[in-house]
Amino acid sequence: MYSIKTVRSVIGTTGWLKRPCFGCNSASIRTAADLAMLNKLRSKKRINRNPLPTTVDPQKGQPETGNKGVPPHTQSKIASEHKVVRNGVKKVEDKFQKKPHSKSQGNSRSRKISKEEEKALKEISTEFETHRTEASKSASKKKRSPNKPKTAVERPKIPLTLPSFLTVSNLSTILRVRNEDLLTKLKELGFENMTYNYILDSETAALIADEYGFEATTNDNTSVDLFEQPECTEQKLLVPRAPVVTIMGHVDHGKTTILDYLRKSSIVNGEFGGITQHIGAFSVKTPKTKKMITFLDTPGHAAFLKMRQRGADVTDIVVLVVAADDSVMPQTKEAIKHAKNSGVPIIVAINKCDKPDANPDKVVADLAGHDIDVEDYGGETQVVRVSGKTGLGMEDLEESIITLSEVLDLKAQESKTLCEGWVIESEMKKGLGNTATFLVRRGVLERGKIIVAGNTWCKVKIMKDEHGKVLKKAGPSTPVEVIGWKDLPEAGQLGLEAKDEALAKKVILNRMAREEKFKEAQDIEKINEMRQSELREANKRQKIEELAKNGLSLEDIRKLDSEEYKDLLDETKQECEIVPFIIRADVSGSSEAIAESIDGLGNDEVKSKVLYQEVGPPTETDIERAETSGAIIFAFNLKTPKDIILKAERRGVHIKSHNVIYHLIEEVTHELQSRLKPDIKVEVLASAKVRAVFSITGKNKKEFKIAGCKVSQGIIKRNSQIQVTRNGQMIYRGHIDALKHERDDVAEVKKGMDCGVSLGRWQNFEEGDDIEVYEEKEVPRYL
Repeated sequence: MYSIKTVRSVIGTTGWLKRPCFGCNSASIRTAADLAMLNKLRSKKRINRNPLPTTVDPQKGQPETGNKGVPPHTQSKIASEHKVVRNGVKKVEDKFQKKPHSKSQGNSRSRKISKEEEKALKEISTEFETHRTEASKSASKKKRSPNKPKTAVERPKIPLTLPSFLTVSNLSTILRVRNEDLLTKLKELGFENMTYNYILDSETAALIADEYGFEATTNDNTSVDLFEQPECTEQKLLVPRAPVVTIMGHVDHGKTTILDYLRKSSIVNGEFGGITQHIGAFSVKTPKTKKMITFLDTPGHAAFLKMRQRGADVTDIVVLVVAADDSVMPQTKEAIKHAKNSGVPIIVAINKCDKPDANPDKVVADLAGHDIDVEDYGGETQVVRVSGKTGLGMEDLEESIITLSEVLDLKAQESKTLCEGWVIESEMKKGLGNTATFLVRRGVLERGKIIVAGNTWCKVKIMKDEHGKVLKKAGPSTPVEVIGWKDLPEAGQLGLEAKDEALAKKVILNRMAREEKFKEAQDIEKINEMRQSELREANKRQKIEELAKNGLSLEDIRKLDSEEYKDLLDETKQECEIVPFIIRADVSGSSEAIAESIDGLGNDEVKSKVLYQEVGPPTETDIERAETSGAIIFAFNLKTPKDIILKAERRGVHIKSHNVIYHLIEEVTHELQSRLKPDIKVEVLASAKVRAVFSITGKNKKEFKIAGCKVSQGIIKRNSQIQVTRNGQMIYRGHIDALKHERDDVAEVKKGMDCGVSLGRWQNFEEGDDIEVYEEKEVPRYL
């Protein structure tokens, strides 16, 4: 049997707590962790507080004394540990008991152990540590109760339904936490400058609720919608289609004249101001190749930027018309930009080549300077010299379009697919109702089909071509006039076929709900900005009051250089006057262009705002809105009914009609300029020098002062506006109360004469002061 001292010398580094057993040769071995655990159990469970057993029966492995209060699972653990030790020690003794002992080695208590015995005892230590680790792991999986196993149960999150928007205060009420605690939590999460009335969206509120153990959801049924179909990859389903060609260029460069020649009809004569006011879409069969081409004529005026961009987006080929006598102009550059952004190939048509001052070579050089790779300079862009009036080069232009379309290999899926297309233009026609020009992109449009475009839908009742002929169906690249819309669709909207009316209505409701949410979000941002601004202003006032309590005046605060006080005394900005307008136009493209052109015109003092734009003549509702808001109604390309005009006159509402867009924009500019406060120009008419100051006693024995002056310039008149300056600084401004020459009251005093001037209650004259007679003139301002 090894002595305790021997075992200690070998395995003392393992952290065991060892005590000698009095009366036996074994050891009472206990880990420090076991003692700590038992003491903890005793303190919590109120078990037997007898001292821990210090001896262990070497045969049974049970404590000899003090084991009544130890829980059974702990007793089994102790017994298991000691069993490992006993077995290990026995193995070592059995292995080395036959080894001969010399007399010098003495008894077993005092003899030294060999290296092999030391190695064996270390193996006992390792085995014990492994046993102890496994026992600890198994114990950690059990519950504190000796009978029931411990299982980890996660607390389920509480479901919570939140509105789309709510304030911090409302969220604290829903979560049942104090406002102050929630604001502190928000600060910890990284939200700065939060107040109790700050408005949160549902996503942010859901993240915050998750921190408090809630699973937040929003009740949103706005997922149903119509989307574009993927491009067809089966070549069998693809059929050739006509190219969609957009005519673009600067205003009055002859775009419509070229189209007029192609379809042999007079268009320009019917257009006000000689410019195209909206997109015209039509198909023509070329006289030479007998192939169909769909043309879109976009306006060249600067106001129709969006319409030109929309034309470039839905087209296959852009024909850029440039006048030979005018070369590259602003809208020409813009058309080049739209075509390049859309990735659409360009054909250049140099028009008006029949004019004597035409210079097509200069046009080619200018286009090359704007990144157009013209064929004349080795590029790929075709250049055709034409004349819309004489027909010069028109066949060449037609051939160039057909050739390029064949190279592009334009095809579309016509069968086994839903119909898709673009709303090119929309208007309300008398006797027909809401109509729209629709360009079919894919599939076949037939009578009875349901098309959804934007926030409106249509069950196709009638389809007509550009000549008014009724059609039963229309294939890809075919522009048709569609009748049967519930409301007017916006130009540029993508039209998608729906399977039935129920789906179409649901899609419209969902889209409107989403738009309303987006609008609410924008309004919420504005409200939050306003509240943050109010909070900043309140903080500024509080700081100023604190500084005032410390004895600092406003002038002293202005002199402070610290950034903290830099913006405290900023003057409030002058409020901007908003001039409202209501737009009524013949087609949606024109109303859109007018609204884009005039909305936001002005400066920091006065600014225009379009309340809304609609298609069709003015109505009584428009008059009521204009009367309430003080708006001006513009009717573009429309004839206003006489009864509406009379009602507007009775209510003081102005309805102004225009047929040319730039005339309308000029009138808006004049209206804004009339609201600007004029500049005040001060013009000095006469001046006099104060030579002496006299005190005079009046009728009521009241003493007052008169300035004795000599007129040095102009004529001083009684009741004139004057200003008194001293050392170059104005000290008084008012009117002359009395004017005397010698002792007589006079109406005026001319240059070089002496006079006495009284200014009523103001009598702080000093010798050397200057008195100037001035006149204020209003100078009109312009935007």
